[in-house]
Amino acid sequence: MKISLLIMMASLCLLISCTDSPERSRLIMDKGINLLYNSSQFEEADKCFTEAIKYDKNNYEAYYYRGCSKVNREMLDEAILDLQKALEIKPDYADAEFTLGRIYFLKEDRDMACYYFKASMQHGRANVEDDIKGCP
Repeated sequence: MKISLLIMMASLCLLISCTDSPERSRLIMDKGINLLYNSSQFEEADKCFTEAIKYDKNNYEAYYYRGCSKVNREMLDEAILDLQKALEIKPDYADAEFTLGRIYFLKEDRDMACYYFKASMQHGRANVEDDIKGCP
């Protein structure tokens, strides 16, 4: 009887810890942002963003920042996947579009770079004029 009660309580704790928690996701993401921008600890930041996503699968910002941390680690293909996921959740996310434009520019895919730069400008991103020079 005691064993089954312990198993039931452990299962309940596990279930509670795995449920969506946007507030907890935000706190963990903020820690990751601090690591990313203030300490340049890209791997640790990446872990925070991954954990934030576990608590809120729709946290488009966590996908965005995880993509940024991957760009800083020169993991461009993986960064693209995270940024596309951010756009899947929030299709008008200009920062994700702009960052995709920069990645495709680095990969020397001018057509895709132009596509994302223009999309970011349409969604309110400022100061894109220099980036879209030479775009059709």
